[in-house]
Amino acid sequence: MTRVTGKDAGYARVVAVTGALLGAVAALLPHGIAFNENRIIEGQPVSLLTGLGVWGWVLVAVWVASALLSVSPLPDRLRGVSVTLLGGAAPVVLLWSAGAAAAAWVASSTDIAQTSLLWAAWMQLFASYVVIFAATAWLPPGWLRGLLTYLPVAGILVLMVTGRLSELAVMREYANNADDFAVQLRLHLVYVASAVSIGLVAGLALGLLAVRRRALEPAVFGTLNVLQVFPTLAFIGLMNPILSGLSDRFEVFERLGVRGVGWAPVVIVLSAYAVYPIARNTYTSLSSLDPAVLDAARGVGMGRRRMLGEVELPLALPVIVAGLRVALVQTTAGAIIAGLVGGGGLGTFVFLGAGETATDLILLGVVPIVVLALFFDRSVLALQRALQPWDVGA
Repeated sequence: MTRVTGKDAGYARVVAVTGALLGAVAALLPHGIAFNENRIIEGQPVSLLTGLGVWGWVLVAVWVASALLSVSPLPDRLRGVSVTLLGGAAPVVLLWSAGAAAAAWVASSTDIAQTSLLWAAWMQLFASYVVIFAATAWLPPGWLRGLLTYLPVAGILVLMVTGRLSELAVMREYANNADDFAVQLRLHLVYVASAVSIGLVAGLALGLLAVRRRALEPAVFGTLNVLQVFPTLAFIGLMNPILSGLSDRFEVFERLGVRGVGWAPVVIVLSAYAVYPIARNTYTSLSSLDPAVLDAARGVGMGRRRMLGEVELPLALPVIVAGLRVALVQTTAGAIIAGLVGGGGLGTFVFLGAGETATDLILLGVVPIVVLALFFDRSVLALQRALQPWDVGA
């Protein structure tokens, strides 16, 4: 997000206040935290105010202060810094106090007692993201905005490394599955990297083809539209007999491990989904370039290939990267399906937890996926801005 002024600044205030009020309300809702006797028997859900005691009230105070500062007449820079700091402090306070409450619960109960954060607590983390996203719009792009944005992430990492969160149920699930978690995380990233790489190459080629051969544009995007809206499970189910047949008939596919289940259908399906946003943005950006710029390039003697490499692609690159950003986030979330078809990845914990009715095991798969998706989104957005230094609003 670029720095906002005028009417857009008013929208940023509305978003920041909405996020802060959402966080305050979430602290009052009854499904904030649960103290369980063990992994199977669920305790009675209580609000964060009840479960965290005085720290629950501190959370409410932080959110109220964020809302008030968001509508204050402070200068934009000071308002942005203060609201971002408060919005980032909320999840750190929440997790620190929840970790302390979990440790106290284990000490007063048994070693197998667990403390689970419920949906109202996770709503607090979402509220923090909304507030930070809105408040950083009052800050100019630069190191200060980046520091304030990732400061709460650093705070949470410190709590994890120092063991302050070790008694939370989700962290216990991680401790029980630490070795397997590392393997599945790497596999998940391999799926994302493979699918996005294939999607990038195919998307650039198809987008360029649609620009150069306008008669093929309806066929290209008609096909991609069908693939884009095709249900994931149905798509993977369709791949099963096709890939199984190839493996049975050709030894090379069998040696590569291409089967109806496993990594092959996952990579194919994710790649198919990743192609569309890149191809569409490639086509849109190249077809909307200023004709005067292209005429000037031809006037200095540039051929088609040279003009593509030195003029068209550099000008279109920010828009293409925006498509890559969509594909990357979409693929990071979509790779969860690998766990359902024996392909591994973080989805393994999601479906295993669903089968065992273990919510915190599900979260062990879901939370890293969300974090990865947000990280990729922010990182590629920064790259997009760097490639477009002439953006007046930046």
